[in-house]
Amino acid sequence: MAITRTPQFYDLIAHGLSNLGYTSFSEYVNDMFAEKYNAEQTFEQMGFPLNPSLPLRPTYEQLDAVVRPYTMAGYVDIDSDGPTKSTDGLALKMGQIPIFKHEIPIGRKELRDQLYLVDRLGTVSDEISSVAMDQLFLSTDNLLGGNYNTFRYQRHRIVSNEGKLVINKINNPMGIALEIDFGVPAKNKQKAIAYTKDSDGKITEKTGVNLVQVLKDTQRMARLKDNCPQGHWEVAYNTWQDILQLPSLLSTYVALKNTLVDAETRKMLEGFVAEDAFKAWFETAIGAKVTVIDHVGFVEKFDEKQKKMVYDECPSFEEGVFVYVPDGAIGDAQFGKPFVVETPGARISLFDGGRTLLRQIFNDETMDQVIKSEVSGLCVPNKTRWMYYVTVKG
Repeated sequence: MAITRTPQFYDLIAHGLSNLGYTSFSEYVNDMFAEKYNAEQTFEQMGFPLNPSLPLRPTYEQLDAVVRPYTMAGYVDIDSDGPTKSTDGLALKMGQIPIFKHEIPIGRKELRDQLYLVDRLGTVSDEISSVAMDQLFLSTDNLLGGNYNTFRYQRHRIVSNEGKLVINKINNPMGIALEIDFGVPAKNKQKAIAYTKDSDGKITEKTGVNLVQVLKDTQRMARLKDNCPQGHWEVAYNTWQDILQLPSLLSTYVALKNTLVDAETRKMLEGFVAEDAFKAWFETAIGAKVTVIDHVGFVEKFDEKQKKMVYDECPSFEEGVFVYVPDGAIGDAQFGKPFVVETPGARISLFDGGRTLLRQIFNDETMDQVIKSEVSGLCVPNKTRWMYYVTVKG
């Protein structure tokens, strides 16, 4: 008796989901990845907690945040009402939330091999469906991990690039250009060139700049003049490594830690300074914590010369700048609600509380299976008037 080969017969993902006890692709995704990609926790750590609103029209609104002190009540007569307190937040900017997408075939070679076995055996074994589910997991993980890296890149670019998010051919070679300026006051930007660096990475310190004093003065004036809340400094990893090589800072640190040894011995000890100990001293000296950002984004593009796909690094945090940032939330992550259409050829999953749309598609003509990811989301800062920039590299 001939076995009927329907398109469903070759849908290995359907067999795998059923074998694992899942009734839908959405149930599988939220069960497998909710803990690894915890949206609330991740965005909270980035200083951009999730905005609970999910509008159908993906637009964002930047509000100017203020610190709400416990203002005193007004003294009035018995028959009069007290003064009405002002509501917080002034709209600074509104616009379209950008949409970003990517997709990945689900283990094309592996699944084709398994489909060949299915065709020969006339059945889908547990081993075959297990291979399909392994490929489904890896493909989905790749897309979700890429989405979260996209948001981290957004966050670090906005914070380090004077409140601007610039998307261009370098960091988005297969997409469209985009630029959003969230507005940092010009008075918050200054230069204190402490060193230069040539193309070979050689550091040359500049004279006449007391970096510790500049950073200390910047945050003090931010508190006194702008009522800036308590904050911390952020700096790129490669910039911090440059700072560790500045002779004036090294000699000062070693001298303070080794007051009883001679100058020659101190000079020798400069080559044995522990980074953690130096960082703790530096933070004490400037009166604020320093967060070193070691995040690099990667983009995939086709290299015409090599005739293959290559991966390019895109450093997230701007090199050569210290940024004073308020502690805690400095904005929120705003999303649009994905537009979802149920189709016979696709399985739908909404992730991150309905913010991420995943579609698993089975093409019965080409025997290909692919997962597509779609997100409309943007890190929107609301404390840019309390971000301060000190450019240290010439």
